Amino acid sequence: MIPPSILYHVDLQSEIVSREPLTHKMIQLVLGGFGLNTWYLYHHLKGDIGALDSDNILMLSCGLLTGTAVPASSRVHLSARSPLSGLMGSSNVGGHLGAKLRSLNVASLIVRKRADEPSYLLLNQEGVTLHPCPELWGSDTRVCERALREKYPSRHVEVMTIGVAGENLVPYACIMNGEDHAAGRTGLGAVMGSKNLKAIVVEGVKWIDRPDAATKALIKSYVDKIKNGTAIYDDFSKWGSSSHIVPLNDAGQLGSYNYRQGTLDGVQDIDGKNLKQYVQKSTSCHRCPVHCKAEIKLKAKQYEGFTGGRPEYETVINMGSLCGLKDPEALLYLSNLANILGLDTISAGSVIAFAMDLYDRGILTVEDTDGLQLTWGNAEAMEALMIKIAHQEDGLGKILAQGVKRASKIIGRGSEKYAFHTKGVEIYGADPRGAQAMALTYAVSLRGGDFTSVYPIPAFRYSPEMAKKDFGTSASIDPLAVEGKGAMIRKCLFVSAVIDSLGLCKVPALSIIALFDLKNESELIKAMTGIELSSHELFTIGERIINLEKLFNIAHGALASEDNLPEIFKTEKLDNAAVKGAVVHGLDMMVQDFYKAMEWDEHGVPTDRLLETLGIV
Repeated sequence: MIPPSILYHVDLQSEIVSREPLTHKMIQLVLGGFGLNTWYLYHHLKGDIGALDSDNILMLSCGLLTGTAVPASSRVHLSARSPLSGLMGSSNVGGHLGAKLRSLNVASLIVRKRADEPSYLLLNQEGVTLHPCPELWGSDTRVCERALREKYPSRHVEVMTIGVAGENLVPYACIMNGEDHAAGRTGLGAVMGSKNLKAIVVEGVKWIDRPDAATKALIKSYVDKIKNGTAIYDDFSKWGSSSHIVPLNDAGQLGSYNYRQGTLDGVQDIDGKNLKQYVQKSTSCHRCPVHCKAEIKLKAKQYEGFTGGRPEYETVINMGSLCGLKDPEALLYLSNLANILGLDTISAGSVIAFAMDLYDRGILTVEDTDGLQLTWGNAEAMEALMIKIAHQEDGLGKILAQGVKRASKIIGRGSEKYAFHTKGVEIYGADPRGAQAMALTYAVSLRGGDFTSVYPIPAFRYSPEMAKKDFGTSASIDPLAVEGKGAMIRKCLFVSAVIDSLGLCKVPALSIIALFDLKNESELIKAMTGIELSSHELFTIGERIINLEKLFNIAHGALASEDNLPEIFKTEKLDNAAVKGAVVHGLDMMVQDFYKAMEWDEHGVPTDRLLETLGIV
């Protein structure tokens, strides 16, 4: 077995397509997926090229193990300069797209320039071709995918498409693969829209991976670790990630009413265990034993018969509790409407919660909202506002379409205080007060207000003995302590980068198995590719990737002052029993501790000595 080997370079303006091999040297440097994207963009995308300029480069890359017999090897990584943050934008998508790309031996699709008219890219055995589709411009993601599937009816076809939000260059527009798989964060749908690229169609071929007996045994052992290692497997497989809403509420850290509270009365109605009643069937990404995705069908009169996907944990928070929305059917409908319009559910929920907060405080009035009553939990108003945002309608829709950072500057009147983001990217919904590791994660995440690109699971799952061994102190897992958090977040960043560069899903690898030693991954790489990379070498690769991303961000205007949190989290105490009186404290100390652990200077800049050690020039 060898990894996907072809890099396709596509110039949408000239329609010239060229190919080059993914070299063994490149694999040794950055693996693939996220690592490949980061290395390439750092070396080829200049700091003066805007996110929506035609010269921005959009990359779609398989991880080293994507589409193989390895369990949950479904992931594909997309990257470009982000229109939301201006920094490295990246997003990750599962499903079966990666397996279809692998069947065509595609390692990466590297897209430049802008098509003369609305078009889609077709990848098949013949290569890559550009096809005009002006008739699809203006269609939602479901209509567009349906039309393209009718044109390419093979069961081996996968379609990625943008909705009207991407066409209208909303900076947090997403890219959809099917009804329920989104490359959601950092606005890459707007990058596609700026290129007149409506969709990417992958017409794969039938392909069967036949590992030898030893590899089969290793894969079985890995599956056993996923299924038998923890009760968390049962939670994900039965109810999906949204079954963790009630526990977060019990901890007093469920972002509610735009972070005014850490709990929501009636939260059990939007928890995954209650959403189970709407599930028609569970679904799975490529070779995944967890089956955490699900198709739903609604029952209430206003939504009767509506079908879609069950939302993930972050979506339930940001479109549910953060907006004071407790109606489960309204939540399911609105989260799927965001997918249909092509909006990132996390950012969309955040900007709506921001607007509702301002409305409740009297900062916005009905004159400002075009007559919408933006009261907490008003599902009809949320729907109307989402449509206005996706179309960038003049008025509040156009303002909120810019994201909370820019919207607050336009609105003024003290609204900046209630705009919750880091580096311009809306945070994902768990309140960092009472969880110092989460606070540092939000502050230093290189793609902005984010959990997934850091994945600090050790803060919640490690024993004191494991914490002391890995991070030098058992205080690292004390939720209120500042000690050891820098070392923890450093390790989590490197491991997360490796997993995203291998094309593995983090749910089984990091949420369920929750071992951050990369030993399983080292064994799987050798079995599937014949390439020997020790866990230590993988950590070094992760470190190289993160430092490349950091250098890219610095070249594109990132400042150390942005490694910070909204002031409210540091000054206004939560009043919930579990974390009563908690605030984020010692953040500056934790950030400097993190810089030191990373071997960066006090301004967060990698040292020359470190870069030389990592082979970065």
